[in-house]
Amino acid sequence: MAGSERPQETAGREPRFLTVEEAAAALRIGRTSAYALVKRWLATSGREGIPAVRLGKTIRVPQAAIERLARGVAASGAGE
Repeated sequence: MAGSERPQETAGREPRFLTVEEAAAALRIGRTSAYALVKRWLATSGREGIPAVRLGKTIRVPQAAIERLARGVAASGAGE
């Protein structure tokens, strides 16, 4: 692996999975709120919260899920 590059990243491409902190920053919400929403997603089998994947002790948020959330907010006009 070259330098500090992560395995899921390649040159010129965004990562497919984000940490909860990165997802929080992308959504412009706090870290604690993001973790609470991720835990809600995991506890409700995906009915509520921020979509997330647990990989052992690690939790990752799919980039596509963040993009869908952002499009949904923009389409509803709630972001204004």
